[in-house]
Amino acid sequence: MKNKFLAIFFVIAFTIPIFTGCIGTDFIKKYGTNITTYDLDLTLNDNHTIDGSQIVKYKNTTSNVLSEVYFHLYPNSFSDIAINKPVSKLYETKAYPNGFSYGKIDILDVKVEGNDTTYILENTDNDLLKVTLNTPLYPNDFISIDMQYKITIPNVLHRFGYNDNTINLGNIYPIASVFDENGWDKNPYNSNGDPFYSNLANYSVKITYPSNLTLAYSGNKISSKQNNDKTTTCLSANAVRDFALVLSDHFETKTIMVDGTEINYYFYDDEKSDESLNIAKKALTTFNEKYGKYPYSQLAIVQTGFIYGGMEYPNLVMISDSLEKYDDYCITIIHEIAHQWWYGVVGNNEYNHGWLDESLAEYSVVVFYENNPEYEIIRDTCIKNAITSYTLFVDVYKDVFDEVDTSMNRKLNEFATEPEYVYASYVKGMIMFDDIRNLIGDKKFFDSLKNYYKKYSGQNATPENLIHVFEDTSNRRLKAIFNSYLDGTAIIGNVSDNKKSAE
Repeated sequence: MKNKFLAIFFVIAFTIPIFTGCIGTDFIKKYGTNITTYDLDLTLNDNHTIDGSQIVKYKNTTSNVLSEVYFHLYPNSFSDIAINKPVSKLYETKAYPNGFSYGKIDILDVKVEGNDTTYILENTDNDLLKVTLNTPLYPNDFISIDMQYKITIPNVLHRFGYNDNTINLGNIYPIASVFDENGWDKNPYNSNGDPFYSNLANYSVKITYPSNLTLAYSGNKISSKQNNDKTTTCLSANAVRDFALVLSDHFETKTIMVDGTEINYYFYDDEKSDESLNIAKKALTTFNEKYGKYPYSQLAIVQTGFIYGGMEYPNLVMISDSLEKYDDYCITIIHEIAHQWWYGVVGNNEYNHGWLDESLAEYSVVVFYENNPEYEIIRDTCIKNAITSYTLFVDVYKDVFDEVDTSMNRKLNEFATEPEYVYASYVKGMIMFDDIRNLIGDKKFFDSLKNYYKKYSGQNATPENLIHVFEDTSNRRLKAIFNSYLDGTAIIGNVSDNKKSAE
């Protein structure tokens, strides 16, 4: 996700061989075979509700025998009883311009292998669904879980919600929780950052919606048929972490091909639409060269109503229509496209380590501009502005709160405010990567990112994985330097970046 004031801040503006990996045309074949599949059937009603069903052929990728499977129910975080609100008080007025509105997902029925089963809602906000399996699920085996549900869409400028211009359908369906070395991921929603963590899966989606709406989507369109005032579109997306949709009766569209990928731009208020599409083209081209090939055949850039600057999903990025400066709009396009590499192909636990993908996406904006000099945005100026902005933030927080926690490697709920999260994960993260780059040199730095991309494509990476790749590629001991940023002891500018700066 890209916060608006981060975009504004921006404008104030040899080696170990590369790991062999399967990026590009072979990615889907390698990572989209023998994995969990979702078959979704959705009907968007005129009253801002969705009748939904899904069949999940869930694969046990763990070494454990499972007796249950957990699913995140993110729409319930938008309900009137939710404790973990999707919007902080700082942004409530902007997010709900027509007054508070609530959404939810009602689970109507769950069957396992066609048979009734026990299921319960957990967490304080009922945002976690526990499905009991009728028989044990052994490693590498599949089980079919069928669900029926009804979704109520709130009137809110968010990933999930409708507004005057668009209907955003991000994180709307029950999605399987990740089972890792710590067990099931049960983290709730949080207004800081992007509280998501998922594995690759294959998606087959059928959605029926009013024919006056244009549909933007993850994946690829298989077919579309109109019946009276309704349209039914079938979509497919393989080897992706998530699936999102946006609908609008205002959309215009423009398309361009880039290195085998079709970029579709959906917009309704952009006098510089050709330039916006060209920015997207250059971003995809730049990151293909600097990191490795984008492995999918489609990418949707979608202008929409959204409280923050933008939001990333596989094959689809949301760009807020409320960005007041066009430079900010362009920066957000670049940042969100970079997430196709950092979060999309190389995943991570965004709740526990939000900085891991956000720092890389933010630094990718620097990489874009230094490789596209016609925009006259200089790398050194970006970093100097970042240091100035960050040290000013630390000073202000010290004055207001007497102390400030500057550590980066925290869970989303451990950040006291959104600005604290943003400056740690975006601004400080960008400074950190530039510092590492200056230390090991350009070639080893970009070889490290290519190696990281190739080695962990299709997987969920950890901070330790990233650091290990950088150390192997550069043949340098970098862990202490990374950790000094992560734990809040690095010196940034002329200010000691202590975890408790006032102490």
